[in-house]
Amino acid sequence: MPADIFVLSNGLRIVCEPVPSARSVAVGVYLATGSRDERPHERGISHFVEHMLFKGTARRDALDIVREIEGRGGYINAETDKEYTAFYVRVLPEDLEVALDVLADMLTAPRLHPEDILREKQVVIQELRELMDYPEEYVYDLFAQALWYRHPLAHPVIGEERTIRAFTREGILQVMQERYTASNAVVSAAGQVDPEQLVALAERFFRDLPTSHSPSKLRQARAHARNRFLPHPTKQVHFCMGTASVGLYDERKYTVAVLDTLLGGNMSSRLFQEVREKRGLVYHISTSAVAYREGGYFAIHANCSPENYPQVVDVVLSQIQQVCEGDITEEEVERSKHQLRGALLMSTESVNGRMSSNARSVLFHGRVISVDEMIERIQQVDAQQAVQVARDLLGHGAMTLAVIGTLPEGGNGHHEGH
Repeated sequence: MPADIFVLSNGLRIVCEPVPSARSVAVGVYLATGSRDERPHERGISHFVEHMLFKGTARRDALDIVREIEGRGGYINAETDKEYTAFYVRVLPEDLEVALDVLADMLTAPRLHPEDILREKQVVIQELRELMDYPEEYVYDLFAQALWYRHPLAHPVIGEERTIRAFTREGILQVMQERYTASNAVVSAAGQVDPEQLVALAERFFRDLPTSHSPSKLRQARAHARNRFLPHPTKQVHFCMGTASVGLYDERKYTVAVLDTLLGGNMSSRLFQEVREKRGLVYHISTSAVAYREGGYFAIHANCSPENYPQVVDVVLSQIQQVCEGDITEEEVERSKHQLRGALLMSTESVNGRMSSNARSVLFHGRVISVDEMIERIQQVDAQQAVQVARDLLGHGAMTLAVIGTLPEGGNGHHEGH
């Protein structure tokens, strides 16, 4: 059944996709606010607010919140990204009312007790320090900082220790009043759900969301070809190299998805075959294409022993050069398109996946972009378009490089880090 969109009197959008075969329902509240909306002194506050809303409300303490959902066999979680914050629950259909009550309670009546704020700062600072112990994740933050230097998209979602320590209850309330508003939010449900019941419950529970809202002022993210080298006592060198790519509203994103799959999307991809299977130089290598409203990036990520690093970079660059010179076959493109189609169709089997995809779609496009529509766009991509997009993104040779680890004596391979 297709997803329907409803708008409440306070401006809150509801998107509902009934899946008759499902035995559960996933429901979430997605807000168009994330780390890119933070002022310099607020770095990390979106993520911190997400944590704080689990610490209790006027009616429930922290344990009540999770127990009400988990005690019924359900699941509750949240996430913060650069452009959105989401709170979501998966429950049995008869518990939809409880799920919406809990979500609305967290969003409209958080307790924000000073002692909880103090304690949660310690928790988030631990999380930040733990991230430093996972260079395979942290290298993406380092890469974004180098690529989008001085743009709001450059900043890590988790924030910085000095800003986290300075958060106040007033600051949190101000962020929520400004950005946690009805017109800036979408309630999305998918699974065993009745649209009329969903709208009635949302009307009842979310009528207290503030209505006024000033939308994000977007500005194009300009890329900078810079190198960042972070010495770290790891046995492996982790690197992320790449360049600016297309944004969320650029139709070429479907061609980029094909190129991403072809170059490093899986075990049959070029880089995996060339660098790992043929030469045994790495355990992990992959590509990722990320698109936000203000811009995107295309990156290659690998980890290898320090002595292999220069050779890995060489092989990656030569593969990129071959693609830019037109060395892509229609057969390769067809295979990549089949892989994307399969992954998209399989994602529809998850009610969580549908709920989340619909929510972000309505939040940023104002409509539901169906999986069938995405597949149709992907099917139109041919080898010539893939080569052209590779040239546009990667053909100029100006790469941004982020490296974490201990490089071999004699510097950073071919790259001068600073």
